Amino acid sequence: MFSLQQRTDRGKRLGAAAFAALLSMCFSSKSVTAQDAQAHGAAAAAVESYPAVWFSPFSPQTALDMVGRLPGFSFDPGNEGVRGYGEAGGNVLIDGKRSATKTGGLTAALAGIPAKAVARIEIFRGGDAAGDQSGQSLMANIVRAEAPQALSGSLGLSRLDDGLYGSASLTVLRTLGDFHLASTTAYEATGEQSRGHRDLFDTTGMQTRHDGLTFRTNYPEWSQRLTLSGPLGSGRMTMNLMLARARLDEAFAFHTDDLTDRFPKHTARLRGEAGFDWTRGLGNDYSLKLLGMARSTDLNLISLSQEGETGDALSTIDRYESRSTSGERILRAAVIRGGNGIWRPEAGVEMAWNTLDSQSFFSGRATSRVFVSEARMEAFGALNWQAAPKWTVAAGVAYEVSRIKAEADAATSNCFAFLKPHLAVTWTPDPHNTLRLSARRSVGQLSFGDFAASADLAQGTVSAGNTDLGPDSRTTLAFDFDRRFGTRGAFNLNAYSDWRQNVLEAAVLPSGGIGVVNVKSARVRSLSAGLELPVDRWFRGGLLKLRQAWLDTEVVDPVTGERRAITATHPDEFAASFRHDLPSIRLSWGIDYSDGYQAHLWYADETRLQEHAAELHLFLETSRFFQARLRVEVNGLSGIRNTYYRDLYTPNRAGAWSGSEVWEIRTPVSLAVSLSRTF
Repeated sequence: MFSLQQRTDRGKRLGAAAFAALLSMCFSSKSVTAQDAQAHGAAAAAVESYPAVWFSPFSPQTALDMVGRLPGFSFDPGNEGVRGYGEAGGNVLIDGKRSATKTGGLTAALAGIPAKAVARIEIFRGGDAAGDQSGQSLMANIVRAEAPQALSGSLGLSRLDDGLYGSASLTVLRTLGDFHLASTTAYEATGEQSRGHRDLFDTTGMQTRHDGLTFRTNYPEWSQRLTLSGPLGSGRMTMNLMLARARLDEAFAFHTDDLTDRFPKHTARLRGEAGFDWTRGLGNDYSLKLLGMARSTDLNLISLSQEGETGDALSTIDRYESRSTSGERILRAAVIRGGNGIWRPEAGVEMAWNTLDSQSFFSGRATSRVFVSEARMEAFGALNWQAAPKWTVAAGVAYEVSRIKAEADAATSNCFAFLKPHLAVTWTPDPHNTLRLSARRSVGQLSFGDFAASADLAQGTVSAGNTDLGPDSRTTLAFDFDRRFGTRGAFNLNAYSDWRQNVLEAAVLPSGGIGVVNVKSARVRSLSAGLELPVDRWFRGGLLKLRQAWLDTEVVDPVTGERRAITATHPDEFAASFRHDLPSIRLSWGIDYSDGYQAHLWYADETRLQEHAAELHLFLETSRFFQARLRVEVNGLSGIRNTYYRDLYTPNRAGAWSGSEVWEIRTPVSLAVSLSRTF
């Protein structure tokens, strides 16, 4: 028998103490190295520019590497699962525009731009620009060379226990008349090989079973991306095409001296996306932007439950299959005024159509069929106002209407309407400090997978699916403070409070099955701080990064009616890293540390506590040989450990406690070697 009470970790106390000891250094530090001063120069109040030469000491191979080296910039890759296109783009632009793609996010887009094709990177602070940058406290803009011609490639190899995995990519940039063509072909195979044990306890706390545990995964994916940009009509067009095929094989196995239970799962995924972005100037700094996008995903899953006396002679007990096809189509049009005017308005409309067709089978019998569709339209307007040289106001409002239809055992149809205002006031008293206060109402994107039935045979969980769901919404009040010192030092502080409605939590459905329901309200409060501290007086070229986050959440449990945290949230997180660049010998090394965390998960018939142990990673990279970058990583120096504590209840958590389980999963240290070069 065990307790689910959260414990205070020593690493978190050390993290808070580290911030207290080092904050005074960032506010009082005035040291700027000659190299930094020459490369960066005097920063403007709202826009900073980093030429390509500034990144040379770090030997970047792609634009993604360069963004990772921007001082005080926290990269947001975007989220392809969010609603529509407006809020999915992250915080990096390419030639002043957002990438006309969602699948893979900004990470894939930036990884496909060789470093030699980048002229400079600009940082917009305090919501200084309108359009694609409007409302963001910090944005980066990748400015590519006028006629980029580059070829880059990479090879990677990693070893974990007795498994060997590899990766390869090739990016080609060519100019064809007035058009630029970029092609990225990539293959990546990842995996996990873990071991541990599972212990079962009855209601008296007595151990009833002890199993050895193994968990193995193999995840190869191939992808092809094409981007074509150039003049079209009286404007400029960018087209994106993507196709990716992946296969995920995973298996839990529990074994004793005379019995083996194995749960293999095979998932095949095919994804495709096509998108375009067309921009035309209208005069007086106004421009028209049109965007279209269509993407589709096919998933086929087969999950088995097998049993036998030995691992080589297993018979199948149960078989679960799921086949689904999902799609999203988006059309968006906007008129935006850019430039440096005091007033910069924006207005537009976005339409989106989402679908899911899912069917599941259990032991050869069709058990569930659901078709979900959503039609949505949103009209929006925004205004950026340069109220004074040091003050910027960004305000806007959007009105959204949508209709969700679901067809399963019975047909349901729900209509929703949301008013989504936002306001941000930014004060930049000098080039080193920025303060921002913002308020926003936003709407989440439903996961249509929650409408369909699903099963996890290894964990013994089944979800019936719920076709009567609505999107969650939230009202957020946030404060951001950003301070730069020197040219590589930065301190960031962020605090926000969320008032959420219709959050999704697991519960017992009216049918008696288990699924996800909307809970009326929830509250979230967060505080996070980040520090980037140059330590040149001890290690010339060294940079220490620290980040601490605290999160407090509360929701009314839909099963018991008690107040608790929102499922799967992490109350405290701490991370630290140190990187030492030695440009004279073209060598860099560093170490990354992330503290352990705890996460509670509440299901309709069980509670689960995940304890993730602290991790330590080491890397060494050099560009001394053949003008290529060689990188060696040692991940999980002390191993990676996850412990899951499960409390089970009958018939659900409002009933009696029926026993406990402890799963201990350990992943050994892994070694990865990669070689990349840009021509």
